[in-house]
Amino acid sequence: MRKKWKMYLLLIVPWLSVTKLGKSSFIRYLPTIIFSDLLIALISELSREFKWWKVKNPIFPKLATDVSFVFGPFSILNFWIFKLTYKRFWLYLLTNIFSDYLFAYPLTTIAEKLRVYKMGRMSRMQLFLLSVAVAIVNYIYQFLIVEPLRKGKYKNYT
Repeated sequence: MRKKWKMYLLLIVPWLSVTKLGKSSFIRYLPTIIFSDLLIALISELSREFKWWKVKNPIFPKLATDVSFVFGPFSILNFWIFKLTYKRFWLYLLTNIFSDYLFAYPLTTIAEKLRVYKMGRMSRMQLFLLSVAVAIVNYIYQFLIVEPLRKGKYKNYT
């Protein structure tokens, strides 16, 4: 537990902002956030096999997925970006490019210095491009799957 305090902080602190999202935004974007978290979890599992990165002192050592990051800042940042930019694709994309750049470069350097994780065979540029690709997939999922279901356009297909 003592070694993992950073990981628990990483998991819990971002959730303190959820009350500011609003219940309707939280419910509206929750399916996409869950989808995105599962996608990142899958990528994280692949990272173990391909040695893309290594998480130091994970909360659950048997998982390659960094639960503290995926269900902490990644989830909450996704909620906020969707709330503030959804239906304005170019603003959504630019916001994600900016945040993914910050994640891939300065924040990854800081995380490595704090011994949260260490990059392996994946370069920071590849991490950045992968993050942007995930953001685009998330938007497509929200736009083509979640929104039509939310508006009841698929009622006759049940």
